[in-house]
Parts: sequence; C-alpha cells; structure tokens
Amino acid sequence: MNGLSFSVDLLSSAITYALFALAVVLAYRTSRVLMFCVGEIGMTSAYVLRYVWQWAGSTPAGFALAVAAALAAAALLGWVLYALLRQVSASGDFFIGTVVTIAVSIFLQGLMSAVWSGETVQLPFAHGSVAFAGASISQVSIGIIVTGGVLIAALLLVFYRSRIGIELQAIAGNWQLAVLNGIPASSRLSAVWIVAAMLSAVAGIFSGAISAVSITGAEVGFSGIVAAIMGGLTSPLGALAGALVLAIGENLTSLYFDARYSVAVPVLLLVLLLALRPAGLSGRIERISRT
Repeated sequence: MNGLSFSVDLLSSAITYALFALAVVLAYRTSRVLMFCVGEIGMTSAYVLRYVWQWAGSTPAGFALAVAAALAAAALLGWVLYALLRQVSASGDFFIGTVVTIAVSIFLQGLMSAVWSGETVQLPFAHGSVAFAGASISQVSIGIIVTGGVLIAALLLVFYRSRIGIELQAIAGNWQLAVLNGIPASSRLSAVWIVAAMLSAVAGIFSGAISAVSITGAEVGFSGIVAAIMGGLTSPLGALAGALVLAIGENLTSLYFDARYSVAVPVLLLVLLLALRPAGLSGRIERISRT
C-alpha cells in the first residue's frame, strides 16, 4: 500500500474516533456521566440519513434534507438523554446516569432492529478515488478529513476560546458557584448533550461511509470511548491524541497482520496505558465536582 493513501485512510479513521471521543469527553466533563451510547446514536443517525436520502432522491437537496434529518434525530436523542439524566441527577449518584446511557444504547439497538431489521446497508456516497503523487486516495476519506477537521477545530475554538466554553468549564468545576454567578447551567448542559449526540451522529455517518451501516457497526463507538479514556476522559486534546494512537494501532495491525486482530487493539492499548500512565495521555488528573 502506498504510504500516502495509508496515511489518509489512517487519518480518516482517527477523525471518526475523535468525534466519538469528544462526545464522550463533553458529556463526562460537564455531567460526570460516561456516555456509553455514542455508537448506537451514530448508527441510528446513519440509518436515518440513508433512508431519508433514498426517499428524497439522490440530489444535493435530498442529501441536505437527509443530513438535517439525521442531525435532528441525534439532537432529539441528546435532549431525551439530558431529560432522563436530569430526573436521576438529584440522587447525586453519577453511576446511575451511566447506567441510563447503557439502557439507551440497548433501546437504540432494539429500535434499529425493529425499524430497519438490522440490515447492513451502504450509504450512497461516491466511492471514487483521486490520483495524487502516485497514490490512489479515497474521495470519502478526503471528505471525512476535511469535514471532520473543520468540525473539530470549530469545537475546540468554542470550548477553549468562547464565553460558552468558559461557562462550561465553570459548570464542570463548581456547579453551584456557576449558578450563583448567573450562568444558565441547565440550558448549557442540555446543549452539551445535544452537541455530544450530534457529534456521535457525524461520527456514525463517517463510519458508515467508510464501511457500512449496521447494528454491529455501533461497536465503533467503543473505540471512541476507549480513545476518550486514553486521553484522560476530561481533556478534549487528550481525546484527540487517544483517537490518533488508536487509529495508528488498528491500521498498522491490519496492514502487517490481519484485520481481524485489529478489534483487540483498543482493549490492549487501554490496558497498557492504564498500567503505565493511569492519568491518560493528557498527563494529569482533573478533579471536577458539581457539589
């Protein structure tokens, strides 16, 4: 395989994992809840895109409508998640919130099975290639890198440089103090869960574009969760580093050994990292409390 095409495919995988990981980090950093349903939200949204696009016709307008429908479905799921978590947050037991996300993942698996029969489908993207420097580069991979890169850059800019990002960091640091200082914590948290779900939707669509859309495809969300844990769970930049390391490990395993072995890479890397660097790739443990 040409080195350039390999690098492009690796980067497209890393961006897909990074979007899932950022969704997990945003939810955990602000709510202390581990979002286990990112993969299921992603695949559900990809199914919605596929069938709305098919119904609307393979035109630019049909594609725009399909993307809007997929993101709207994800936003609704994010809002429902926040509403459910708000009901159980009074107990102060964040583990219950994590269990809620697991329950939602099981529900979405059942929904995909009931509505779409769990069938494996292809997204109708152009799967051509572009010749460059002697390499054949996938158009889908280029689209993922450009779109995902812009989205990640915008998200980091908002999180680290905008007023909303500063308010989210204040909420994560001390919920009660943030409220006393006039920050609308409830509306900000609901926005976080909606954005996290929409990030999962984009990642699920990217994953479906690379391979296919299916119930088992939701397992790609596990790689995003592992990437977030590797990055320290509260660090967006650490999540990006975790996603890149994970993508490198999986792609090198597929290249030099067998693609079937790549499924073990996330677990092996996670165990190795936790043994050598428990604080994650970010190199620090952030102590965040809402009480």
